[in-house]
Amino acid sequence: MIREHLFHKRAAADPLFRWRGGDISRIEALSDGVFALTITLIVVSSSVPATTHELWLLVRDIPVFLVSFAMLLMAWHYHHMFFRRYGLEDFLTMVLNGAFLFLVLFFAYPLKFLGTYLWRLVLRDGEALSAMIVPPEGSTWTESELGTLMMVFYSVAIAGVFGVLALLVLRAWCKRDELELDRLERFLTLQSIGHHLLTVGVALASLGILAFGGQPSYSGIVYFLLGPLHAALGFGGAARSERLRQELVDA
Repeated sequence: MIREHLFHKRAAADPLFRWRGGDISRIEALSDGVFALTITLIVVSSSVPATTHELWLLVRDIPVFLVSFAMLLMAWHYHHMFFRRYGLEDFLTMVLNGAFLFLVLFFAYPLKFLGTYLWRLVLRDGEALSAMIVPPEGSTWTESELGTLMMVFYSVAIAGVFGVLALLVLRAWCKRDELELDRLERFLTLQSIGHHLLTVGVALASLGILAFGGQPSYSGIVYFLLGPLHAALGFGGAARSERLRQELVDA
């Protein structure tokens, strides 16, 4: 097993883990189609510019598309790595994958809306901001309540997407003996679960702020913790991974 781990079925992007996934399965093909559709929904939600000014506005808002695309690409990457590493296609995996794809589709519009809102804040476009959160005529909603609703949609989507990813990797952990995961692969599997649960925890913290009457802006600031927290977890895990890899080499 050690020799197979070190010299076979390694990928340049994932040299510490044997890839058990073979050819692209129908599950992966369907998933790629859903991701492609989601990206299309984000793009086509903007109307085709009819004037030079509208073209300029579209170009000005390119950062919104970039952020939305990067978030979806990150979710796709985690999904891709799961099927390459473990190659699972059992019934429970298909159910969890279906839930994941549904949440990705649900995630598209809250992600685009929040990205647009934050970009308007950066541009200090007060008129556009007011138009985005203005209550409907005759409604009893306030702007603060609408902002809270926006963050609730976003946080629920984040918690759902990465929560299901954690469950998928947990499924692989439960089948670790059947998959013949060695010590390094088991550690990397647990680390993946930890990263996904960390993201879910931050999303739940954002929802907690809203539940206890906090402002929507405060619940959004919480997401800036994701970078430092993931970096800290990844830094500690990298050192442990290197020690386990060296032990396999020495053995």
